[in-house]
Amino acid sequence: MKFAMQQVHERRTISTKPKSSQSKCGKKMGKRNKDDKQSPLIALLPGAKIDSEKGKITVNIGISKETVIFNIGGVKFETYRSTLYRQPDSPLANEEFLQKHFRSNKKEYFFDRDPAMFKAILNYLRTGELHMPPYMCGPAAKLELEFWGIPDSIIERCCYTHYNAYNSTLRALNRLEKDRHGSFDYPVDTHTTRKMSKWKRIRSKASIILNHPERSKSAKVYGMVSLLVVAISILSFLAETHPSIQVKRTVYDVSFVYNATTNLTTNSTTEKEVIMPHPVLDIIDHSCMAFFTIEYILRVVLSLRRLVYVRSLMGIIDLFALLPDYIQLIMFSISKHLAHSSFTRIITILKITRILRIFRLVRHVPGLWILVYTLKASLRELLLMVAFLFVGMLIFSSLIYYVDDREIFTSIPHSFWWALITMTTVGYGDMYPVTALGYMIGSLTAMCGLLMIGFSVPILVNNFITYYQYVEFAIQDEKLKREKSEILEDPVIGDQEMTKNNNSYR
Repeated sequence: MKFAMQQVHERRTISTKPKSSQSKCGKKMGKRNKDDKQSPLIALLPGAKIDSEKGKITVNIGISKETVIFNIGGVKFETYRSTLYRQPDSPLANEEFLQKHFRSNKKEYFFDRDPAMFKAILNYLRTGELHMPPYMCGPAAKLELEFWGIPDSIIERCCYTHYNAYNSTLRALNRLEKDRHGSFDYPVDTHTTRKMSKWKRIRSKASIILNHPERSKSAKVYGMVSLLVVAISILSFLAETHPSIQVKRTVYDVSFVYNATTNLTTNSTTEKEVIMPHPVLDIIDHSCMAFFTIEYILRVVLSLRRLVYVRSLMGIIDLFALLPDYIQLIMFSISKHLAHSSFTRIITILKITRILRIFRLVRHVPGLWILVYTLKASLRELLLMVAFLFVGMLIFSSLIYYVDDREIFTSIPHSFWWALITMTTVGYGDMYPVTALGYMIGSLTAMCGLLMIGFSVPILVNNFITYYQYVEFAIQDEKLKREKSEILEDPVIGDQEMTKNNNSYR
């Protein structure tokens, strides 16, 4: 009876929006009362106020004079008891839950929770609007809302953007951590390796040597050797295009001619001189190719998570850097006459993918991996920037074509180049307007390009800074955990550290 009377003397805020999912804590508090159904008929009650913008109906029936005191993390709050029943799914509306936290000697309810979030929730019960503290971390605020049975979908728009930014950043960093471990094949800790079989322990040690040069001396030596081979491979790729390292060779071009009259096929050989890279560079390329092949096979065979590595960014780069060399080697093995055919020239063009070997340096330079990952993770922003560029190119190339000299801007597609270079503020000077209207269009194109860069580039910069700072923190944290694990495993080092700490306290 007391509970029914308290519900009458309250100021109810009913939302006409769809119900959000109940929290785990709210589901345990009991079933919702029939009077608390979100029905538009409540708007017919006397004193009802309708907020059409927010979809809420507020009914002022009365204010109870009975108050309750909450001690939230040492901060006391006092409010009317009737205020607690405006969110029936919340633990605050359940007497059984409150009695578990009631301290009879002080006549208050004690909760070891965050007082700032409770203040925001209490204000929501009073006013019907949920505003978040601006300094509150999003995931921490979400835990508090779940405990008090308040859905985060009712956060006001002015605060939801800030709240969602924290949660979005957390999800992005979780994906970053997962991809980072997938690309570098992180080994398991030493306590887990003791329970493994001998073969799995070998794979774990091999993973450390192949992927983590900072873990041991042997891994550091292998990392230096791998870095040296990558540098030699890249230098060989660059040197084979320099005239001083190229040689002339005489090759024979064989062509087949079919004679329909005699029903015979004859071949003719043509002698010609071609410029080719020095033979030493071929030996270097084949040696590097063998090293990278063995390394890739070892990574696949000894990897703790083979499929994760093969599908990771590093695995794809390693594979695509090897494919052109093997395709060309197979074609040369079939016939030496294919060495200078048109098909093999295509394969030679594909050899440019060998420059992807530079990305092997990401195992030694974390910032380079973060740069590649930022571009991958910011694909949506990059597509948005491309869309801005395409729209700008289409508009300004059409305008400049119709208002300027047709001898310079011969067509709209030909004017795309001028629009792109002007919007990106490069300006090679090979195409430029010569009329007064052309100057105006050119100025407008440059200003729109600055706005486009100002809108899109800061997003990529912020993503890179966030990822870089997190990876630097993660590397330091892993280093401290590894040192702590080594101290715990070695009793001699542990005793020395304990003696050192005791002396420091003295």
